[in-house]
Order: sequence, then C-alpha cells, then structure tokens
Amino acid sequence: MRPLTRDTMTARQRIEATLRGDLPDRLPIFDLIQHIPLIEHVTGEKVTVHNGLDLLCRTIGQCLDITRGISAPAEERTYTTPDGFTYKQEWWTTWLVQRPFKDVPGLLEYIRRNIDEIYGRERGDMWSFAGKGNVWGVEAKSPREQFLELQEKVGENTVLFPFESPVGMDTAHIRAGLALFIYAYHDAPDLVSDWLEALNWAEIRRVHETADRELSPVALVYSDIADKNATFYSPAFLRKEFFPRLSKLVEAWHQHGIRVIFHSDGNLWQVLNDFRAAGVDGINPLEPLSGMYAGDVRAHYPDWILMGGVDASQLLPFAPADVVRATVRRTIEQAGAHGRLWLGSSTEIHPACKLENVLAMWDTILEHGYYDQPAGERR
Repeated sequence: MRPLTRDTMTARQRIEATLRGDLPDRLPIFDLIQHIPLIEHVTGEKVTVHNGLDLLCRTIGQCLDITRGISAPAEERTYTTPDGFTYKQEWWTTWLVQRPFKDVPGLLEYIRRNIDEIYGRERGDMWSFAGKGNVWGVEAKSPREQFLELQEKVGENTVLFPFESPVGMDTAHIRAGLALFIYAYHDAPDLVSDWLEALNWAEIRRVHETADRELSPVALVYSDIADKNATFYSPAFLRKEFFPRLSKLVEAWHQHGIRVIFHSDGNLWQVLNDFRAAGVDGINPLEPLSGMYAGDVRAHYPDWILMGGVDASQLLPFAPADVVRATVRRTIEQAGAHGRLWLGSSTEIHPACKLENVLAMWDTILEHGYYDQPAGERR
C-alpha cells in the first residue's frame, strides 16, 4: 500500500529527523490498529484469534511508520489477578470489572499493602491499570524479548514504541475507581500521595533498568487525566501530585537519550504549559472534538512533536471520504509545515471507523505529506 518509490528515508530515519527538528522526506504515518476489515483488506486473509497477531503485524508493517500498543484480537475471557482484581478481555479491549474492596477503608488498606509490595519490587516490574507486570503483560519472556519478536513480525519498515511508561496517576485512579480515589485522597491525603510516589519511584527504576535507545528513540509516557471538557482534577492538585512526578519520569528517559511523547485523552489546554515545563517532547492523541485540534496546538507549541490528530469519534466513522481528505489536508497545512507531525487517528483505528475513510486518510497523507513538493501542491 505504501508507495516506497517516493520515499527517501526509512521509517526510523523519518522519526529520528522529526525528533531532531529536521524535515523528513514526508510526514510519518502513526496509528494504533484495532480494525478487522482493515487488516483483512491489507493482507487478503481472514482474521482469527489464532492468526490475528501475525496479520495485524503485517498490516502495521505495510501501512505505518510508527505505532504503539500492538494488541492482537483475543478470545473473550474473565480473569482475576493474584491481588484480587477481576478483568474482562474481549477482542481488543480489557477492562476492570471488580475490585477487592468496596469502600474507602478497604481501599486504604489495599494502598498500604501495595506500597509495601511496590518497594519490594524486582527488576523489570511495573505497575499499570492491569496491576503488577510489564507493558507486554505478565509473561515468562522479558519485555525486550517480546519487543524484538514483535519487531520481527512487523518488519523494519515501522518503528514501535517498546517503552510505554505510566506516571502513576491513572494507575492509581483506575485501580481504585475514580470516585473512591478522590474520597480516599480527602480522608488520607498523605497516604494516597505516598502511593503515587511509590508508583512513580518504581517506574523510574524500571526506566533505568530497561531504557535502550537502539531499540527506539522515543517513549510514550502516559496518564489519562482529562475528559472532553477539562482535566479530571484541578490544575492546583495536578501541580502538587502529578507534574513533579511527570517531570522526574521525563528526566529519567532523557538521561538515556530517549525523547518523550506524553499521552492523555481529553482537553488539556488548562495545563499544557505545565507539560512544557515538565520537559515533554510531544503530545498525543490530540482529539479535535475535545478542543485539541493539532493546528491550534502547533500555533502555541511549535517545537513539540504532535502525534495523532485526525478525529476518530465522528470523522472517521461517519464522514464522507472527501471530508476526511479535506480535513487531513488542512491538518497537514496548519500543523505539519515545519515537520514534527506524526499524523493519524486521534485515538485508534477502532471497529467503528469506515474502511474507506481510513484508506482516504492514509492516501491523503501520502499525496500531500511530502516535503519536497512546493507548498501549493501540498494544499
């Protein structure tokens, strides 16, 4: 699908150029693919739970310059972790369905136990919404081994994010439940703050154990802290409990020569300057319907890498293909003129996205995203 005859850079060279602030040959295409008709269209094969990972990786290798969160479609199952959290997994999605506590006293007791467990961590351990494990799950193989296997399946045409790095805030509020987390902070702010500090400490330790710029020059640091209107928490709370820890985590990655893209859904305008002060090198996913249109963010933060930006909640599922093409052209013109734009969907290519619209988005990037064209031809 990708017209390689016009490309003068590999995907890795393209990504490295944008991280340096140089113009690549064209805009890198970024996305996270969770769309069976798209995979079947690209590969010509029917997706099953048995071949899903292989076909997904082939699709990524043919279509994308950079991706994150490779997750194969899985059979539906429900499972409980050793610490009593029950999850349901269905195709692309895993969500927490039951916690081992029902009230604030129960949560606070869990927090005390978890803090002790975190400070007793072993090399490579991380804590995310799925509990203790690593970014690829709780597996016998090391994260590096699992990453290299995925890279081999994808091929050398695509850069992967081997490093997805939780700050700790959404690890805590997802594990606790947002309402219980807020009540617990009201009742025992020092204990909850100690929990956030422990989660952050453990992740920084993991960074120094696993960071490897040869695997990838970029890490995705994440914490979903906003909805479509504003942040879940006040800026004052975030400046006390979140941004100092984000800053320490970003610095840990920078010490290894690895740039940081920060991920949070939602409207972040209230605190974008705080992200800049924390040292992040870019931001994702840039949801236009949350007020995070890439052109507007570019006007205020010209040096950031912008990753995502094409609306996946309304535009890709419902708009005519010509509207998708026009939107992509406008985004390229307003956010990509000086490089530093990795363009793709604003969350992921999910099952509701129309196949023709996904293809229209990618085709338009390849038609209008080359920097060797005169500006008039890119419009």
